[in-house]
Amino acid sequence: MVSSRRSLLDIEVNDRRRLRDDGGGGAGVVGDFQTALDTLLTLIEQRLALADEVARSKWNSGAAVEDLARENEIVETIGRDAGKYGLDPAFARSFFRAQIEASKLAQNARLAQWRAIRQPKFADAPDLQRDIRPQLDRLTPLMLDALSRSIPALHAPDAAMRLQARAGDAAHAAALQPLLSAARGN
Repeated sequence: MVSSRRSLLDIEVNDRRRLRDDGGGGAGVVGDFQTALDTLLTLIEQRLALADEVARSKWNSGAAVEDLARENEIVETIGRDAGKYGLDPAFARSFFRAQIEASKLAQNARLAQWRAIRQPKFADAPDLQRDIRPQLDRLTPLMLDALSRSIPALHAPDAAMRLQARAGDAAHAAALQPLLSAARGN
């Protein structure tokens, strides 16, 4: 888990450095939009990587994958915060709903594997509240910021192709669906 925290910090520091060095304009603007999209895609990957840790925690505790009250709380908070990032609240909610659904797909896949092999409880499973949720909560504003800065890149002619190439499995495809829809003009 330390590596996840370290890579989040690296992304945040590198993004701020890029923004400062560019000065907000100039010849690097198109590249900056692509960089923002790449950052967003990396953050999506990191959030999905946490799904395995969430699944391990839920495997040990017997908790359900779906927690509608928590999911709705997150999505509503995203909608309220979207304006701070210059995002349309409906798009921000749709994007984060997709991230939650992607995480649930990944968790359910992992739990099915463990059921099939009769996996015993893990000796070193993380605590969802103490260990994982703070990481997820830290990712959220980074993702909102990167999403906001990525919007122009979604209108690039090759945006849908680039996103589709990253779709991979069902969880990644679900996570990228709102971005693909935006890139296709839907």
